[in-house]
Amino acid sequence: MTRPLLALSLPLALLAAAIAGAAHAQPEDAEHRADRLRTIELNRRAQSVVDRRDRSNADVRAANRRAQERYERERAEWRRRVAACRAGDYDACAPY
Repeated sequence: MTRPLLALSLPLALLAAAIAGAAHAQPEDAEHRADRLRTIELNRRAQSVVDRRDRSNADVRAANRRAQERYERERAEWRRRVAACRAGDYDACAPY
């Protein structure tokens, strides 16, 4: 029984130490605040670039999906015509 208690006591002690350390943290100075705000702004700008790229890619993906669907319809029609031609419907053998 003592082993499970020991296994739990170490993480709890580390958690307690982290909480106690956070309570005594130094206040943020002006330079650190400016750096943090600059980083937030850079991240916001980078995210807007990624969002714009993703919207552009969505248009390309939609166009590719439509082209693939059109290809599959044409391929199905071609296979139907080949089957009809082989079955003796020679009008189906003529090119489009």
